[in-house]
This record gives sequence, structure tokens and C-alpha cells, in this order.
Amino acid sequence: MRTTTLTACLCLCFALQAQLRIVSYNVENLFDTRHDTLKLDEDFTPEGKYQWTQSRYNRKIENLSRVIVSVSGWHNAAVVGLCEVENEQCLKDLTSIGGMKRMGYKYIHQESPDQRGIDCAILYDPAQIKISGSKFIPVVLPEGERPTRDIVYITGEVTAGKSSSRYSQSRTDTLHIMMCHLPSQTGGTEQTAFKRAIAHRVLQRTVDSILQAQPKAKIVIMGDMNAAPTDRLHGMHNLMVPLEKELKGEAGTHKWQGVWSCLDQFYVSEQIYGHAKAHIYNEAWILERDSKYGGEKPLRCYNYTTWQPGYSDHLPIYLDISW
Repeated sequence: MRTTTLTACLCLCFALQAQLRIVSYNVENLFDTRHDTLKLDEDFTPEGKYQWTQSRYNRKIENLSRVIVSVSGWHNAAVVGLCEVENEQCLKDLTSIGGMKRMGYKYIHQESPDQRGIDCAILYDPAQIKISGSKFIPVVLPEGERPTRDIVYITGEVTAGKSSSRYSQSRTDTLHIMMCHLPSQTGGTEQTAFKRAIAHRVLQRTVDSILQAQPKAKIVIMGDMNAAPTDRLHGMHNLMVPLEKELKGEAGTHKWQGVWSCLDQFYVSEQIYGHAKAHIYNEAWILERDSKYGGEKPLRCYNYTTWQPGYSDHLPIYLDISW
């Protein structure tokens, strides 16, 4: 009797609780094989530096699909943010293959001013989140600097909790989600820090505007921040700060010259903090042995210019929000 009662209670608690999963993934150079005369994408053509053929592109799409399906778990991730996507065709190909096709993702994207043509995009499951608005926020750098990626900002309605004929616990909440790919450290960390500072000011203005209108707004900011995690956005908590301390340099989302770091991050507002937990998806099959520095590293598509059927130089991260 006790066991039956306990089981019933556990099932009821589970039924009244919903969990929403959000994924952020820098997919590293998801280019099609065609040269766009408005972009610096010549390296990713069949005649280019990487001999980027249709078969290699297809394999990349298949591999990324496998990762996204796997990190989504038993159910679709409600939202998947992507960095380094060249164009809409790449998104069409990614969402129409294998498990991704069955998941039924829609996408939000537009061409950004990045000279290489690598943009941010958001995939979403319309069964879990109803998009009520979207826009692309520019990060304007000083004259003479190479343009950088826009920030993708969406708002969407999600159902928090479960309902039944006997229990009514569901409610509709609005989520504000931003997907970022901040300026890189190419040229030196300190020398390029001002570019990321500009991007952070853009994010802060956006957060301030949301919270001024809705003090209890539920906000998620994610993406490749191209710097170590800090709590530098007022009104937001960076969930990767405690996680990086916990990892003690033995793991992360990106590895450069033998050093792991958590470049990929989640910020959440106060209304989500305490109900959300960030994770790094680091299954063995998306890693390879680091023969130069020891340990493991993300399995990329290229070892310098040598093709290998990998995934990305970043590991995906995911956020579980329990309502």
C-alpha cells in the first residue's frame, strides 16, 4: 500500500511538472558549396581551401542532425539556437533530414552583415512554443572594423505545467530568447575585448527595455560569447559561471591549445533562475583524442585542412527549465 501510494504521488508530481529544453550550438562553418559573391566563402567551395564538396556538406548536415536529435533527449528541444550558419538553404537542409524532419522544426533567420556570411539562427518546435514576435538586433562596431553577426531575438508563448480533468495546473508564459555569436578573439583577446563590450551593451539595453516593461519577464540569452563566462549583464544570471568553476578546467564547450573554456553560455533572468539548470553535451562519440595536449577535444570536420567526418569545434549546451 505504501509503495502504491508513493508511486501515485510521484506520478502526480511528475504529471504536474513540465520541463522545457533549450539548446545552444555553434555548428562551426555550416556553409553550402556555392560561392556567394557578397561573402568571403570561397574556402568552402569544391575548388576552395577545404575542397568543400556536396558529399562533405551532406555528411556535415547528417552529423549535426544526429547531435541535435540526441541532445534533445526523449522529447524535442523546444528551441535550438545555432551559430555559424551561412544561409536559409542550410537550415532547410538541416530541418528536412532524418530525425530532424520528424521533429518538425521551423526556423527564424536572416542574412547578417558578417563578411564571411556566418549567421545566428533559431529552430523552434511549434508544438511547444508559439512564436509571438521576432527581430534581428544589429551590433554596430566602429567604422573600419569588420561587421559582426546580428542577435536573433524571439518572444514565444509556452505552456508551463500540466492539466487534466481533475487537476488544472497549466498556465501560459512568455519567454524572451536571444541567440548571440559575439565577436571573436582573432587578433588577440585584449585587443578585441572592446567589440564584445559593445555587444554586451546592446544586450544590456535590450534586457533593460524588457524588464522595464515587464519586471518579472522570463529571459534566456544564449550563444557563443567568445570569452570566459561572467555575470556582467545586470538583471541576468550566467549559469555557466558556477559550472565552469565546478569543471576546474578539465572540461568545457571549446578547447584551444589544450585549454578548455566555456565560451558557450546561458544567461537567465531572476524569474527563471532557480528553476533552470545548464548542461554540456559531451558524449564520447562527438569527441576525439587530443594527441598533442592530452585528454579529449571536440571532433571537428577538419584537422587543419584534412577532412574528417566530424561535427564542430564546439560542444552543444542545453538548458532545462522546470515549471
